Amino acid sequence: MEHKSYRKQHRGSIVWPLILILVGVLYLLANMGIIDPIATQSLWRLWPLIFFAVGLDSLIRRKEIAGPVIMFGLGAVFLLSNFGWLAWPAWDTLWRLWPIMVIAIGVDIMLGRRHLWLSILGVLAIFAMLFGLVWMLGGGLPTLGGQPLPGEAIYQKLGAAQAAEISLSPATGLLNLSASEDSNALIAGEVNMTNPNDVRSDYQLQDGTAVYSLRSHSTAALPGSARGWTLALSAQIPLNLDASMGAGQMNLNVSGLQLENLDASQGVGELSMTLPAGVAMQADVSQAVGKIIIQVPHDVAVRIEISKALSALNIPSVFELRDGYYYSPGYENADYVVDLNISQAIGNIEIIAGK
Repeated sequence: MEHKSYRKQHRGSIVWPLILILVGVLYLLANMGIIDPIATQSLWRLWPLIFFAVGLDSLIRRKEIAGPVIMFGLGAVFLLSNFGWLAWPAWDTLWRLWPIMVIAIGVDIMLGRRHLWLSILGVLAIFAMLFGLVWMLGGGLPTLGGQPLPGEAIYQKLGAAQAAEISLSPATGLLNLSASEDSNALIAGEVNMTNPNDVRSDYQLQDGTAVYSLRSHSTAALPGSARGWTLALSAQIPLNLDASMGAGQMNLNVSGLQLENLDASQGVGELSMTLPAGVAMQADVSQAVGKIIIQVPHDVAVRIEISKALSALNIPSVFELRDGYYYSPGYENADYVVDLNISQAIGNIEIIAGK
């Protein structure tokens, strides 16, 4: 009798089997022509419901509070963002509310795992507190973002450099990157941080190659503040660029740069990039959870390899799929081509072709 009771209390979760069943049914109906494949891609915008399912399962089965709060919070943020109701830069504001998770753990120790209704009330109360603070800090969901922090100027002369290797690593916030109009600058712009001392830069010139890095060490921020890096790189010399971020938004407009290699990686958020023309480039774009948007100008020839798990894919119909690669029109006859590898675990991948 005790053995049966033990097995009953420790039965496995049905969340993941149900998710697999629903995904399988969805694709089966699409393959059989019962539902439109385009509609299938649109339904992928609802993927954040997975977080709600996991949180609800944890709440009911374990009667805990901290885990469901985290899952419901992530699910709500991603869902609102997917439908355009919440800007991805809001991640900076949400990141600063991490102490609520500490509160949730404390409430979990006091109330959780005793009575289901107490756990439900605890989750609802903390969830309401979270979004109440988000609303207050941002003045409402559509304009969430906070006030800008004092900026620190960034400037490094191009000097005698004939090529450059550049590494940019903001921890969280917003990164805007473009080509510089200053022919004398290797990199120029401004960073906004709670503490400017958290930003470190290094520069060396090695056999005509400039090696430059700019990185932040802290993820903490003051209430009501918004961190952002606005930087421009030299368009005068060939570049190798490595850009990485934990959570936030990355806007990489590299269309005017002489890029040879690009490695862009992000944990959570939105990553958008405009590809350059007239250069032969290798680019790797990776993201754990969020949205990837790639702008392909009409005069850019590109070959794209996509690796994804639970991700929606929107790619122009003029791109041809052959042997696991997507080819833009005119790829075979182009003098310069961009080889692009995209990998994402969960989210949305959108390729936009220029006119």
